[in-house]
Amino acid sequence: MKVVFDERCLEYSFPLHPENPERVEKIKLVLEELGNSFVKPGKTGENSLLKVHEKDFVDKLKTKDYFDPDTPKLDFGYILLSVGCAIKAAKINGFSLSRPPGHHAGKNFLGGFCYLNNIAIALESIRKENERAVILDIDAHHGNGTENIFFGNENVLYISLHQHPLYPGTGKESRKNCINFPLPPYTTGNIYLKILLRAAKIIERFSPKILAISLGFDTYEKDKLSQFLLKENDFEMIGAILNRLTANTEKFFIVLEGGYAEDIEVPAYGFFKTFFR
Repeated sequence: MKVVFDERCLEYSFPLHPENPERVEKIKLVLEELGNSFVKPGKTGENSLLKVHEKDFVDKLKTKDYFDPDTPKLDFGYILLSVGCAIKAAKINGFSLSRPPGHHAGKNFLGGFCYLNNIAIALESIRKENERAVILDIDAHHGNGTENIFFGNENVLYISLHQHPLYPGTGKESRKNCINFPLPPYTTGNIYLKILLRAAKIIERFSPKILAISLGFDTYEKDKLSQFLLKENDFEMIGAILNRLTANTEKFFIVLEGGYAEDIEVPAYGFFKTFFR
């Protein structure tokens, strides 16, 4: 599995903001230690964005005509770069190691450090009409933007394991093609893994041609923005479960979402040493 990465995603930062370049840089060091190769993203055209987002919304991002207390104004080039990494990963069955994240961005809204929905755009860039796909979201926060984009699409199944209550406050119930597993604060690894295995069975029954994974490391016990209690060995098990799932899927890719612990390399190492096995 190749990793899509571009050094430019490390160029920007916001004072005291948890979504910082260090978290990506530390994961990159883990992947280098494990011997993974890196490829550059390609350019992203506006047509790719408009498969998912409304044009007026994209135009506001270009001109920075928006305000969100958690999502500072950012040069559109960096936003496009993250989308480009996700699209490239989708085309090569790879992992998009980039920022900003995307799963809180909906058709016409941003939030939660997210501007454009990277995984949704990437999926729609490779998915053929009526092709069945699953997005598995294992970030600690519910991907309200991804649910907003694909809600009611019978060919795309969205499955999320997340803490509730927690930002953005959505995902309390399952609706149509969106299956939500809201878990309480202080959920331990053994409980989380049981739910993930339930999700894996649902994915297998759906039999998708494409599996896309929104990967968040903010379920880690030392993360600043959630209260889950997963340890390094739990991420090893998560990696092993997802490894088996992707082995039985024709196309798959992973996109980085959250993860804000100062030692983010700990859960990252646990996950990738089993996923890349």
